[in-house]
Amino acid sequence: MGSTFFGLTSEHKIEIHKVLFALVYYSNGGFTHNEVYNMPIYLRAFYVKQLEEAKREEAEAVKSAAKKGNTSKR
Repeated sequence: MGSTFFGLTSEHKIEIHKVLFALVYYSNGGFTHNEVYNMPIYLRAFYVKQLEEAKREEAEAVKSAAKKGNTSKR
């Protein structure tokens, strides 16, 4: 592990970049890497929470539609 006197550990940096990647990738073009990288942490956390909620709702809608589709075939 590198010096942690100033800055973050390597593990923290990896976790931060995972969040950056998730916001850029799963927002479907809603954010660029530079926008997310330079975004204040409180806003980044807000958008991560909003994206998680939106993806959860999408998954529930797909699941619900699949259930309706299966019952109509009987």
